[in-house]
Amino acid sequence: MEQLFCMRVFARVVEQGSFVRAAEDLDIARPTASIAVARLEKRLGVRLLHRTTRSLSLTDEGRAFYEGCVRILGDLAETEDSLSKVRASPRGRLRASAPNALIHQAFISALPGFLARYPELDVELVLTDRAVNLVEEGIDCAVRAVTIPDDSTLVARHISDVYWLTCASPRYLETHGTPRHIADLERHNCIRFISPSTGRPTDWRFESGKERITLTPRGNLGVTSLEAAVAAAAAGVGIAQVSDVLAVPQLRAHALRPLFVEWAVPGPALKVVYPSGRYLTAKVKAFTDFIADVYPMKGWWQEVVAMSRTRPAARSRRSTTRSKR
Repeated sequence: MEQLFCMRVFARVVEQGSFVRAAEDLDIARPTASIAVARLEKRLGVRLLHRTTRSLSLTDEGRAFYEGCVRILGDLAETEDSLSKVRASPRGRLRASAPNALIHQAFISALPGFLARYPELDVELVLTDRAVNLVEEGIDCAVRAVTIPDDSTLVARHISDVYWLTCASPRYLETHGTPRHIADLERHNCIRFISPSTGRPTDWRFESGKERITLTPRGNLGVTSLEAAVAAAAAGVGIAQVSDVLAVPQLRAHALRPLFVEWAVPGPALKVVYPSGRYLTAKVKAFTDFIADVYPMKGWWQEVVAMSRTRPAARSRRSTTRSKR
């Protein structure tokens, strides 16, 4: 059995997390995939995968070999692509991870057009708010709104700018008054976002020029989901600070009003990420381009600012605790 074929099978088994899914993706029989990996292990004299009835995981030797396979296969694919001057049409299974919030966005409504454009593509969306391990879980790419460190093993394509937006419903503001100063928030019911990873409330941040203010929100409701914070604010529970991309639909529907826009802090941009050692396949590129078409590069902040101009501008109060750069 050809060595290169065995390497390709092994890489797909790792990426799909299953011999069955890898065989389907490569259009080969399941026993053929098992034999290919077994021959690699025999040739190398090491075990590449830990196998159980429910899962597969890489051994240390398997991880090192997989990284080498990805480089070799990627170089080969890139060379073939440059020689042919054309890139194959996206096809096969694409596993993409995305936050749960995307099901409430334009993303889902735009999917029919994407799927119709690429009829040979089989998309599997893994909707979760946790940080997935792309290689271990067999995921081709992920949509994330996080900061990617410089030493990351991921390649990130910037999709859209994001800002932290403070907002409340018109009903809440009519009942409790509109805060004119950031210090006024201490007298309002603030919806706390509880970080699922730390179990602690996340501080609210404000910036204007060189001035920075940090506020610990206080209120009678805490949630572990920013989508829930948006929904609670729109229902009139209190004031929330959330990602603007989540709040825009409610702002357009006049269910929320923006506050302290001139003090808004940029958040982690929306990105599509994929492993740095993996060749950018046609299906990942097509999906990334699709996400970029749905979400504008500069985000919706200018629209938010325009909506805020119909309301009195908010000012900071000098008595509020702040830090200088």
